[in-house]
Amino acid sequence: MPSELALLSDVEPTTERITTIAATVHPDGAYVEFRGGDIKQFVDAAGNPLLCLFRTRPVLVAREAAAALAEPPSAFALWTDLTVPFGDDGRGRRLAEAIARELGGVVSERV
Repeated sequence: MPSELALLSDVEPTTERITTIAATVHPDGAYVEFRGGDIKQFVDAAGNPLLCLFRTRPVLVAREAAAALAEPPSAFALWTDLTVPFGDDGRGRRLAEAIARELGGVVSERV
């Protein structure tokens, strides 16, 4: 089963931003979009999935959003669902953390 995470930030993880970040973490990897950009996936040089990002949504009721997280930050405006494949060797999680760090956000486990 994949790990379900949430990227919480005030800055949108646009394609341009996340591909620039990913290029520094996994320079031999590739980026694929599905459903008109609703689903974004990073794969390694062999085509193995590392991280999947879903369309970012605004947080309308922060209290309800925070209740779905293991460790919610004190404030955030945007929510992006992420999945890291089952058996991740740490590369997918590190990529998620790098994206969050560069956007000034955090990654939190879903509960």
